[in-house]
Amino acid sequence: SAQLDGAAVHQARLERELDDHREELAALRNVMSRREIPATFLCPISCEVMKEPTLAADGHVYERVCMEQWLQTGARTSPVTNQRLAHTTLTPVHAIKSMIADFIEETRDLGGALDSDDSR
Repeated sequence: SAQLDGAAVHQARLERELDDHREELAALRNVMSRREIPATFLCPISCEVMKEPTLAADGHVYERVCMEQWLQTGARTSPVTNQRLAHTTLTPVHAIKSMIADFIEETRDLGGALDSDDSR
């Protein structure tokens, strides 16, 4: 059906964006290893810095793609608590997304500063 095709296209786009995000994080890994990454920035499913932090019914924040994949398996329980989810609505968490963007930008800036120090 058209709705399923649309959902598949949406999911593929989110997965491509997440892959791009992972590539950027990999490029910054050397600098990231020198910084403490706040636990709130990490998805409890993937243990990676989130791109699209999303609030689930259990009150925990997950990477949207990871939680959507979790729900697509038919799971209706929290990946963290294993308690039944009251609903499957996922809500974007703009504040955490903004804090992660700032953290990545600071890391990028720090990487440039470290590169300058290394070349002396």
